[in-house]
Parts: sequence; structure tokens; C-alpha cells
Amino acid sequence: MKKYFSTIICLLGLSALVVTSCKKDEKCIDCKANDIAKRTVVLGSGDSTITIYPVMTPNNHPICDSMVYSKMWGTYVEPYKIHNDYQKLCSFQEAIDSINAGNDTACPCRKNLDTVYNDDKNSYFYIENITKFPKNKLVIKTGTDSTQLRTYMDYDNKNNQFIGEVSMDTTLGYYEYNNTRPLASGVYSYFLIIYKDDLHSMIIGDTIKGSFALIRSPKVANRFCSNEAKDTDDPILKK
Repeated sequence: MKKYFSTIICLLGLSALVVTSCKKDEKCIDCKANDIAKRTVVLGSGDSTITIYPVMTPNNHPICDSMVYSKMWGTYVEPYKIHNDYQKLCSFQEAIDSINAGNDTACPCRKNLDTVYNDDKNSYFYIENITKFPKNKLVIKTGTDSTQLRTYMDYDNKNNQFIGEVSMDTTLGYYEYNNTRPLASGVYSYFLIIYKDDLHSMIIGDTIKGSFALIRSPKVANRFCSNEAKDTDDPILKK
């Protein structure tokens, strides 16, 4: 009986693993499998700590990929020039058909549905108590820890914060106003160095390294990520 009982327990464990793990063909970020976990580090004389929350759901730009017909102006205009003067909304297929026919201005703006979740929850890379150590260096890297994407000197969560975007040449792009492009959902890495002095020459402790998850849309499933986020009730993480 004990033999069968052990077998049943093992099967139940395997079933739970299948249910909670990412499905083979879905877009999914598994925080446990990628060792993405919040980390508290003791610094200074031992009476101060920082906590790095490695899950972020940055806000998305309300981009439009087609022109909008303005009844007031009687023509198609850039979608950001008007607000509620739409004649009609195109379906995805209608927009594709018009583009294939050589008319890329026939369909009004199609909204970015992912802006529904634009809020203050996990919208940037949050390091608790980082203001106690104002002299620091934060580097955002690719998930393979090979390419530096962005560097912040004296990161402070507020005026100097990572919102999931990297610099780019946007001469013809939507993001010309802030010269950045959004990073896609995925697993990235970081390292953080804390300094004692204004010259950033004397280091406090070791370099702090880790991985973090960037999730832009509920279309990207996640496993075991909500508990590692600052705001555990983030609606994107609950999808």
C-alpha cells in the first residue's frame, strides 16, 4: 500500500508541474525556471538594505498604425491630431486588405489594446531604499547577459528610472519625442554597483546581479511572477 501511495503522490506532483509550468507553444515567462526572484541585500554597516523587485509591467504607448478620417477636416490625418472624431474603426483584416491594395491611409486608427493596463503597478524597475545609496550604477542587459542595453548613473526610481525602453534613432519612428523604443516582453538581466563617493570610485559590497521579467501584455503568460513583483495585485500578472 505504501508503494502505491508513493506512486500516487509522485503522479500528483508531476500533474501540478504540468499545470503550473509554461505550455510548450505559448508565449510565457516562467520566473521560477529563470531564477527571477526579489532580492534583499544588506549594505553599509549592516543596518541598511535594498530590495530589488525583478518583475515589471511597463506602460505601452497608444500607438496607431494607420491614419484616421476626420469629418471636420474631410481627410485622413495622423491619429494623434484628433481624439474622438473617428468615422469608423477598421478590423485587422480590413487594414491588411487596404495596405495590400496600396492604400495605407484608408483605415482609421486601430488602438493599442495593451494600453488598457497602463497604470502605476510595476511600471518601472523598482529598487526599494535605493535613495539611501544615491551614488550607484545600474546596467540593464539582454537575458544572455552579453549586451548592455541601458546604463543609469545614480538610479533613484523617480527622475532616473528604467521604464522598459532603450535608446534608438527614431527619425521616422513613433517615439521621436523621447528617442526610445520599447523592449519586447522577455527575460533580461541587470547588475547594480553601489558606491561610497561622488566620484563612483569606492564600491560598497559586491556587484549585485540578477535576472528580471518584463511583461507588456496579458497575451504573454507568466508563471510564479506575481509574488516576485512589488505590486502583487497587478492585473497583467493575474491573466
